[in-house]
Amino acid sequence: MPDSSSQPKRRPSLSQMILIGVIAGVGCGLSFGESTESIKWVGDAYIGLLQMAVLPYVAVSLVANIGRLSSGTGVRLMRTALLVMCALWMIGLTTLVITNQAFPRWDGGSFFSSRFTEEPLAPDWLNLFIPSNPFRALSENSIPAVVVFSIGLGISLIHLPNKDRLLGPLDVLVDALANLNKLVVKLTPIGILAITAHAAGTIDLNKFSLIQGYLLTYCAAAIIISFVVLPAVVASFTPLSYWAVVRASRDPLIAAFVIGNSFVVMPMLIDAIKRLEKEDQLGGHPDGQPAEYLVPLAYPFPDIGRIVGLIFIPFSAWFYGSSIEWEAYPALLATGLPGSFAKPVITIPLLLEIAELPSDIFNLWLASGVVAARFSDLMKTMHLMTFTILTICITNKTARLRPTKLVVGMVGSLLVLVVATLMIRGFLNSEFKDHYSKAKLITERDMVFPEHSRVGGTEAIILDRSEPNPLPIHKGQTRVGRIKERGTIRVGFDSSRMPFCYYRANSKTLIGFDVQMAYYLANDLEVGIEFVPINRNELYQQLQADHFDVAMSALEGTIEQAALIPAMDSYMDVTLAIVVPDHDKRKFRDRDSMLQIPQLKLAVVKESFFAERARKVLPKHVEVIEIDSAAEYFAEVHQDVSGLVISAESGSAWTLREPAFTVANPVKGRIRVPLYYMTGSDVEFESFLQNWLTLKRSSGTYQELYDYWILGLDTESKQPRWCVIRDVLGWQK
Repeated sequence: MPDSSSQPKRRPSLSQMILIGVIAGVGCGLSFGESTESIKWVGDAYIGLLQMAVLPYVAVSLVANIGRLSSGTGVRLMRTALLVMCALWMIGLTTLVITNQAFPRWDGGSFFSSRFTEEPLAPDWLNLFIPSNPFRALSENSIPAVVVFSIGLGISLIHLPNKDRLLGPLDVLVDALANLNKLVVKLTPIGILAITAHAAGTIDLNKFSLIQGYLLTYCAAAIIISFVVLPAVVASFTPLSYWAVVRASRDPLIAAFVIGNSFVVMPMLIDAIKRLEKEDQLGGHPDGQPAEYLVPLAYPFPDIGRIVGLIFIPFSAWFYGSSIEWEAYPALLATGLPGSFAKPVITIPLLLEIAELPSDIFNLWLASGVVAARFSDLMKTMHLMTFTILTICITNKTARLRPTKLVVGMVGSLLVLVVATLMIRGFLNSEFKDHYSKAKLITERDMVFPEHSRVGGTEAIILDRSEPNPLPIHKGQTRVGRIKERGTIRVGFDSSRMPFCYYRANSKTLIGFDVQMAYYLANDLEVGIEFVPINRNELYQQLQADHFDVAMSALEGTIEQAALIPAMDSYMDVTLAIVVPDHDKRKFRDRDSMLQIPQLKLAVVKESFFAERARKVLPKHVEVIEIDSAAEYFAEVHQDVSGLVISAESGSAWTLREPAFTVANPVKGRIRVPLYYMTGSDVEFESFLQNWLTLKRSSGTYQELYDYWILGLDTESKQPRWCVIRDVLGWQK
């Protein structure tokens, strides 16, 4: 009887080692938290080593394997590849249509975005695909350009009589690069441990709360496509079984997901397909190794992951409580599919512009990339494997349709996808909508002051009516001197100027950008505040009668009020826009479209810059109606008014409270309006305010308040990530 102890121990497979690395990385990240930042370089080094030989491998293998093809085989192969690619795109589009139903209708709105005045970047198609300098394309990892160059060079070799003199050395170089990749792949467990540990230790899950609808839908679709739909398709049209496909794709899928890069696992993917070929399950091929040129050939083309990723656009519409018009879908698809050749960072802003959605949600898309990009790489890797296997089998004539498997696979896949979509819709409808009210973002906002600061404790009184200062300025006394003597600065306010000055919901607490600036001003002067109501029709008289020291309520400078404009510079420039009902936004997409509206009637707030300029810049057939406040427009006192001319900054805040409206940008942000803090005729006090504003900008206070009140960015102090050694064992402070 043989001694079992003498038998060699079976070494773990690469998949098992990768799984061990993932588990160990998660444990390390949870244990040490943000301290795992110190091992990030290990993961970066591993990814760099993977990238080192992949692009040269792709370029050389494309040239060698395409150059080896005959003319007839090449044409047949390209025709088959195009057919398979289109079929996979249809699967992606079908998935997109189904998952689009995951988002229930609800109303929303958005803060102003600094991207409001920016034109979206257009992809540079020539530089993306035309390799004017192949060496630069290689150095910049411009994959489409490198592929185009390699395909062109390979095709030029097909008809050369002495091509074997070049193909031989190229085959040796391909093998050398492949071996180099295999050496690096052996380091995969170590690299994945470091990557996983850093991700688990530093990722902030709280920032994904706003985009949970997108992440749930996209990630569920990615899992179903990668592990259900595509393996079922391969099993229905090839000799391979469902489980054979899953087993063969296991290593590259895990590596692509953990690393977050489908390109660097391309050699692993090619090896997996070549192993299936060696097992005689795919049939032989007379023209070399098709996996070595089919995988890189398909890589630059749009994949299922990119197509399903377009779900972010319907999600954005749901997030803002609007809908995408049906006539916009052809333009979205016409841009989205070719745009998939380029980076999503270029394509997504273009699609948001076409769908007429606020571009500030692009920042949320960037934040989601930490998670979503990994699922995108998961789908792309499975897409490449499916494409290559189907193309090989069809070209070799080993493909065979299995109707029963096809029906069962497709019906089962659709059922799983529909059930997952309905479950996500139910979750979002019951949880997200009820617990996240955008109106509260603006109406229940609090003034946030730095810790251990006395600013928040400034005594403030809100007067019911306006009257002159009870302590006149004595002869020879400065205004600052009078303020310090009385211990109070009087600030004029207009509570209808959201988000600059308004009342918090269900209270008599004044909040807003200008209100908080007034608190900082009073704190610096070491005095209290009396807020005095402004009568916009009598602002000049109030200032001259010394009702308040300074008016701080987003007051625009106008030509008619030139005497009121202080010598100091404006403290902010806002952007002219028009607030319209959601369903009318397309009519206001540009100035020409707006002026074609019959009997166009626009509202403006009295005594504002917009009231002064509207009649001068608009054609005579456009009727302009003056109203007392923006609230009057949203209350629909004037039923036949098409829109409200207002700043985009104020209009965006109003849409949070009135979600049935949206901000249109017909003049493309070209008209900027200055805002001033206005005082009486007091040059010395104006100089003081100008210097004070300069100091607030230099200290960062102004920017912090702008981010908080205008852009809607919360000023939360970053808390250390939870980890075992600090929060459980107490070994770290």
